[in-house]
Amino acid sequence: MKGLRKILRVSWTAKKTNEWVFNKAGVKRELLDTVKARKLAYYGHTMRKQGNCLEKEIMPGTMPGVRSRGRPRTAWIDNIKSWTGLSVEESNRMTEGRYKWRSTSMVWPTLGSRTAKEQNRITNVRAAYKYDVLKLKCQHKGLNLVASASFNNYDW
Repeated sequence: MKGLRKILRVSWTAKKTNEWVFNKAGVKRELLDTVKARKLAYYGHTMRKQGNCLEKEIMPGTMPGVRSRGRPRTAWIDNIKSWTGLSVEESNRMTEGRYKWRSTSMVWPTLGSRTAKEQNRITNVRAAYKYDVLKLKCQHKGLNLVASASFNNYDW
């Protein structure tokens, strides 16, 4: 931030917000998006491991014993749930397919900064995933599923 202000010749005493400086310089904040993407990738990697390992037990954030006073700490699984919008079971099921998880986990980190077009794309990816899950359930039961144009309504 200090470097950008120096390049733009904006004094630190000037009443200019950091967002204004970023917009003026044409720079986008990417650090948080990078951290989110790496956390989501590591979550998928860990959940695909076979057997019971220590990492899989730590992810949900449930530890035996009494919690200390104050606000509860944010667990990994809380971040995953808030970034993806999926429940724990859905995200665990989705991590089983490596390529599907990678393709969708790269979309989720940019939740804070996106246009309406990107929002529609993310919604369509989530709907397509839910449709795939429903299709597999129907195939397992021997039913035929035909999707309408929007993935929200299903015709049996």
